[in-house]
Amino acid sequence: MPHAPLVIVNPTAGGGRTLQWVEWLRERLGPRPEAGLEVTAHRGHAEGLAAAAAAAGHDRVIAVGGDGTIQEIVNGLLASAQPPTLGIVPLGSGNDLARSLGLPADPASAWRAAIGRTTSRLDVARARNGDGAERWFASAGGIGFDGQVAKAMLDRRGWQAGRAGYLLTTLSELRRYANRRVELVIDGARSVHEVLLVAIANGAYYGGGMRIAPWARPDDGLLDVCVVGDISRMTALRQLPNLYRGTHVRHPQVSTYTGRTVELDGEPATLVHLDGEPFGGLPLRVSVVAGALEVAVPTDRGG
Repeated sequence: MPHAPLVIVNPTAGGGRTLQWVEWLRERLGPRPEAGLEVTAHRGHAEGLAAAAAAAGHDRVIAVGGDGTIQEIVNGLLASAQPPTLGIVPLGSGNDLARSLGLPADPASAWRAAIGRTTSRLDVARARNGDGAERWFASAGGIGFDGQVAKAMLDRRGWQAGRAGYLLTTLSELRRYANRRVELVIDGARSVHEVLLVAIANGAYYGGGMRIAPWARPDDGLLDVCVVGDISRMTALRQLPNLYRGTHVRHPQVSTYTGRTVELDGEPATLVHLDGEPFGGLPLRVSVVAGALEVAVPTDRGG
């Protein structure tokens, strides 16, 4: 067991259901005066708490929330030359990284994995957008239509922030979205596409359970790129169920690639997201750092 874990709880994750677990978590930490629990108060707070935890010598930081919470914590941890181990209790709306890692959905089971001894290495990607901003992400990023949806989802709360709200927002944004022409460069190989979206995945899942990159692994040192080409609104609607099954990759307008660096350029108004969080516009450059973090996993998933 880690000697000094810090638990960071996002009270707005999962429509606020994380708050139901705060006292339960405090009880688990009760016998460990050196451990701590913090509840975030605003966007960006988790990143600062994680950076401070690394500087203070905590050997594990446990994220209680969703992919947005994890992204903040990952950015805080990687500000340290020797980042603590990451633990995850997936109580968010999407929980895509947790799915890709095979973590339990049950919070009590996830806690046992998050605090346990078994760990694996986790690749993390570094992104730079058209404004020159840089940020780490651990699950998936993308441009185009899903970036538009991420912007629309930014202020959603309650059920609207969950899977049902995501689907409704997707349908609403689809009516007004126009496909974009982009230049894609993967490990130096250039191609030009008319696209609905381009997803850059470290794990198989994004968008709350969509298997956007069915073969992606978060520990193989590679990014998986899914290009959804110049398809119509009606075709996009018909493909939505296939995204959850991972069978969209059979469509002739869908292409998949792997690489260590991915660059995208095109109209600057083409929006970018990282782990479902808006991240400006094009151009975008992403590179993967293999095994950048250690992550706690269930005993049968250790590496």
